[in-house]
Amino acid sequence: MAHLFSLATPPKPAYHEGNRQGDQVKFPDTGFFQGFNKPSRLEADIFELETTGEIPKDINGTFYRVQPDHRFPPLFEEDIHFNGDGSVSAFRFQNGHVDFKQRFVHTDRFKAETKARKSLLGKYRNPYTDNEMVKGIIRTASNTNIIFWRGVLLATKEDGPPFAMDPTTLETLGRYDFDGQVQSPTFTAHPKFDPETGEMVCWGYEAGGNGYDASTDIVVYTISPDGKKTEECWYKAPFCGMIHDGALTENYLILPLTPIKVSADRVKRGGNHFAWDPNEDQWYGIVPRRNGKPSDIIWLRAENGFHGHVAGSYEDAEGKIVVDLTIASDNVFFFFPPDSPTPTPTTLLQRNKLVSDTYRWVFDPKTPTNTRVKPERLYGINGEFSRVDDRFLTKKYSHFWQCQIDPTKPYDFPKCGPPAGGLFNVIGHFNWDTDIRDTWWAGPTCTFQEPAFIPKPGSTVEGEGYLIALLNHLDVLRNDILIFDALEIAKGPLCAVHLPVKLRLGLHGNFVEEREVEAWKERRRVGGEIGPAKVAEGVLEWQKKLFEEEGLKGVPIFVEGEGPSNIRQPIADIVDHTSLPSHEQCITVNIRLTIQPWQDLLQKALDLLFGPKWSELSDPDWAATCDLASILDMLLEVGNVIRAVVPMDVDEVNLAALTAVQEGFEVAETHDAAGDCITNAVGDCR
Repeated sequence: MAHLFSLATPPKPAYHEGNRQGDQVKFPDTGFFQGFNKPSRLEADIFELETTGEIPKDINGTFYRVQPDHRFPPLFEEDIHFNGDGSVSAFRFQNGHVDFKQRFVHTDRFKAETKARKSLLGKYRNPYTDNEMVKGIIRTASNTNIIFWRGVLLATKEDGPPFAMDPTTLETLGRYDFDGQVQSPTFTAHPKFDPETGEMVCWGYEAGGNGYDASTDIVVYTISPDGKKTEECWYKAPFCGMIHDGALTENYLILPLTPIKVSADRVKRGGNHFAWDPNEDQWYGIVPRRNGKPSDIIWLRAENGFHGHVAGSYEDAEGKIVVDLTIASDNVFFFFPPDSPTPTPTTLLQRNKLVSDTYRWVFDPKTPTNTRVKPERLYGINGEFSRVDDRFLTKKYSHFWQCQIDPTKPYDFPKCGPPAGGLFNVIGHFNWDTDIRDTWWAGPTCTFQEPAFIPKPGSTVEGEGYLIALLNHLDVLRNDILIFDALEIAKGPLCAVHLPVKLRLGLHGNFVEEREVEAWKERRRVGGEIGPAKVAEGVLEWQKKLFEEEGLKGVPIFVEGEGPSNIRQPIADIVDHTSLPSHEQCITVNIRLTIQPWQDLLQKALDLLFGPKWSELSDPDWAATCDLASILDMLLEVGNVIRAVVPMDVDEVNLAALTAVQEGFEVAETHDAAGDCITNAVGDCR
């Protein structure tokens, strides 16, 4: 008997020469999308998860973690894990029981691609590879960390602003800008919290432009516990590189600058955002936490290395800064190779052979800038994703926990294949004062994801509590949650919580006490002490520049009318676009609306410009809808900008422009993609 699939027409390849073709939902066959890395694409609620052992009854709260998870096949076959949509998991513990919930972060890119039912954004942090319909969109996928701040969850990724979510329902509330106080195009995935003052100290790198233009600007903010911005200072880096994590002490913020560099020219050519530079030093920027000035930053440098994550940091009795973090011996991000061929890791297998020890640095904040420094001590271990007892952030501490790589332990390659994300087969507890190595091996078919520390209620002793971590079963494609006594890791887990599904490899997460969530829920309710959280309104400065100052090549159409200060409101831009398939010539229409009373004028503009052709926008190749209500909905969802592409030749552009002038619209010249004028039908109307 013939097999079902032998009767079907063989599908066309989903990718041709690395580029996506057709509408078939099929993910690439590369390592980033197969095996344990295969996209989960899961939104679910599971009540009362199965457990082995006994969950400690004093754990009451939620373990949140976030994973990159492509919802649609990417535009480019060689896409990477870090470019996936943010998907937040919540494991809610209550009196020995645990429930599971998972939702995507509804970012602007998520909403736009959902409307189109396909990927529209291209390579990691490269807007020049995007579909024309999402030009000017906030590109962040909010897939790197999930933190609790003043009653909301903030889903963060360092290429854009955070998005706020409800901590109970995981509903996305919208882009979050701290009540309009934080306008940087980028925002760290690792804001730091001072347990003594309650302040959040945060930063953005590549912050001077649009977040992908190789700006060397760094902005540092301090937000008070009542939500007020108390500090903002802008600094310059020696080059545009990655500042993924940071270290906080009582008086300083330390910013590790990793020698993986951004080139604006490379990005514009459609290349990678980052490229590893094996000849560049690693750098450490040190800035004061209070009353900082641009000239205050000092940069210290050391031999080449790749920064991982910070464990703890504090100031010693002499006022010197102690910073502990992992540093790899070569390029961890093998998918961002150097611009010139060099002997550096280019595959996962080669990357897994790197050593990533935990370094202790002692910096004198009075050291002149550009001074070379050496580490004070290496712990002599190989791992990443360090965590500490967060109650001791900014203070002298001893304990830290970490995922470890132990190649001496057996690994079942035939069953598991390459260890997705790295061979983190051991979880460990370490102590700087005693040099302890308290570890537990996961077995030949398992690896760990980043752990989090849960303090024991009522205890103020450092490290007294629990360690929670996600375990990957690479052989059967499933996950467990393991909970350990944080000071007795070698004894093994106290319990295991079993998921019936596979989650994708996550990046970071945090545990939030139930009492904290409930207290903020009361304050945030309608009529409560501070009321519901506010989401960002309007657009960011770089978007304003794109939409209003630089413009988009073509015919900007304006309409006089009532509005704030009676200003002219841009209704649409038309640009010639000849590179799209299926049509010999198309017009890309960019429509934005910021004032509701302009709905009638928008409809008039659409009817005027396109008439019957407006109905062609329903073609799924070009746009998801053509009715006004849906258009307005789309405008709201993607930052007041919608793009649609319709077939229209040059004569029709001329006619539309002329008709627009006759109807009272103001029109400029029409230009094609090269900037050449293709119509003078209306002359210079400005």
